Amino acid sequence: MIVLAGLLALAACEETLKPPLHTGVCWRLAPAMNGARDFRPMSNSVPNLQACAIQLEGLRLKHRAPVTGAYQGQIIYVTKDEITAAASSKARRYPLFTPEQRMQVDKGLTEMMRQEGR
Repeated sequence: MIVLAGLLALAACEETLKPPLHTGVCWRLAPAMNGARDFRPMSNSVPNLQACAIQLEGLRLKHRAPVTGAYQGQIIYVTKDEITAAASSKARRYPLFTPEQRMQVDKGLTEMMRQEGR
C-alpha cells in the first residue's frame, strides 16, 4: 500500500508535457541534452494535424518504434496499434484515423519507402 502511494505521488509530480503552438510546424519528441524530453521541429508548412501524424507514422514504420510528436498545440502519439492526439500528456487522447484510413496511410507510406529504396 505504501509503495502504491509513493508511485502515485511520483506520477502526480511528473511535469505535464505541453506541445508547441507554432503554426504549421510538425514536431518530434526527442531526448534533450539534460536527459529530459524536448520537441524538435521536423518539418514546416504542414497543412494540418493529420498530415503531421502521417509524417510521424512514416518515422514509426522506418524505425519500427513508437513515435511522439506535436502539431499546433496537440501531442500526437503513434504506436503500432493507433495514432491519437491530445492537448497535453495528461489529457484524454482521441483517434486521428479510423483503422481503414490508417491501413491506406500505411500502404501509401510503405510503397513510397519501397520506391525510395528504404
